[in-house]
Amino acid sequence: MACITIGSALAQGAGNAAVLSLDSCIQLALQNNKTLQSSQKLAEKYSHEVKYYKANFFPNFKLTATDLWANSEGTMGADIFSGLTNGVSQFLNGLAQSGHFTTPQQLQAVQQFGQQMSGMSKGIDYKVGNIIQAGIMLEQPIYMGGKVLTAYQMSKLGKQMAEQGAVLSQQQVIVQVQEAYALAVKANEMHKVALQYDSLLSSLLVDVQNAEKHGLRSHNDVLKVQVKLSEAELQVRQAENGQRLSAMNLCHYIGLPLTTAIEVDTESFPLLDEPSLRDANITDRPEYNVLAMKSELAAKQVKIERSAYLPQVVLGASYSYIDGLEVAGSKLFNKPAAGVMLNVSIPLYHANAGINKIKSARLEAERVQLEQDELVEKMNLELAQAANNLDEAYLEVQLAQKSLAQTEENLRCSRSSYNLGTESLSDLLEAQTLWQQAYAKLANSRANLFVAATKYKKAAGRL
Repeated sequence: MACITIGSALAQGAGNAAVLSLDSCIQLALQNNKTLQSSQKLAEKYSHEVKYYKANFFPNFKLTATDLWANSEGTMGADIFSGLTNGVSQFLNGLAQSGHFTTPQQLQAVQQFGQQMSGMSKGIDYKVGNIIQAGIMLEQPIYMGGKVLTAYQMSKLGKQMAEQGAVLSQQQVIVQVQEAYALAVKANEMHKVALQYDSLLSSLLVDVQNAEKHGLRSHNDVLKVQVKLSEAELQVRQAENGQRLSAMNLCHYIGLPLTTAIEVDTESFPLLDEPSLRDANITDRPEYNVLAMKSELAAKQVKIERSAYLPQVVLGASYSYIDGLEVAGSKLFNKPAAGVMLNVSIPLYHANAGINKIKSARLEAERVQLEQDELVEKMNLELAQAANNLDEAYLEVQLAQKSLAQTEENLRCSRSSYNLGTESLSDLLEAQTLWQQAYAKLANSRANLFVAATKYKKAAGRL
């Protein structure tokens, strides 16, 4: 709905400038910012990394198939079986001739067996031909030194870091848009005060010229007002240029073409109350969370390195079917087979490579911790400085409001005295200049207060 509303406003503003509120500018910036989109893509990428490492807890199934054809055939074992079969054949023939077997059937059986044993002396014929193997395999890690669990935990930390990075990118976009919006509001106020100052001087010039016609003012007074009016016209042109550049700058941050005609809704620009600077800390900042996760990640990297030098146990199972390889005229393999394997690997010694690798990872973890401590101090310093800037900006707004009220009263009194002839034209021109400066200072201080409040919220993790 917000996007439809913004799009309608821009469509209506094709001829006239579209009026955008602060919230609509932030929504457009979050929608169009390429850096934020990249951070969101990175967070989405790491969410899939978590699922990838989580899969290592479950069995890994593989379907395998092999088809081998080889034009290879021959006879094997002739030299092995020749001596054995000749000895057995002679022994059986001797038994047959000795008369131990009385029946013709027994004698015939012994003679046939002896002939078969004699035939084996020629070896066993074989033929490779076409061999087909197909099956399914399963692998299940039982213990990998803690590597599987630690890698999964590290992937979750990586995802959280990417999400915090996306939050940080979003906050940076919001800060940039709010600063650009405050600059545009300030430029509008500067243009407004320049027009009012020009209008005051134009009205004063008419009065002085009329007084000159009646001999009440000298021509020198007319020239003084004309000089001031020329300066005011230059200030109006400068304010118009500043207004146009600030609108282009805002278009850049919200992702619109620089030539898009837009106006900012000054009514939506908040007037801040006295800020509350109590109970502020940096623990809610995404940068702080990322640093803490980096330290935890480095500590887990030590476990990863240690796991490579601990015992590893893997369970494997397979069920396959093999067909082929003829031996003695019949197929040797023609049935399915199942198998189970338990593999245990225990590293023993490799010139202290494991010890040095683990020490290196520990030193890196200590280095990351020291880096975290230093950056935490800098963030605390940034928070204190942002709080001081916000306090000073609020005080500056209060003083500017008082100064504007005083210069308005001074201008009113000066104009009354000038009309009565008790004050010089120079004093009136000076009163008008002081009023213009006070008005511009108030607009500038309000913009600075808004920017200071935004930076303080970011430094305190409240944006």
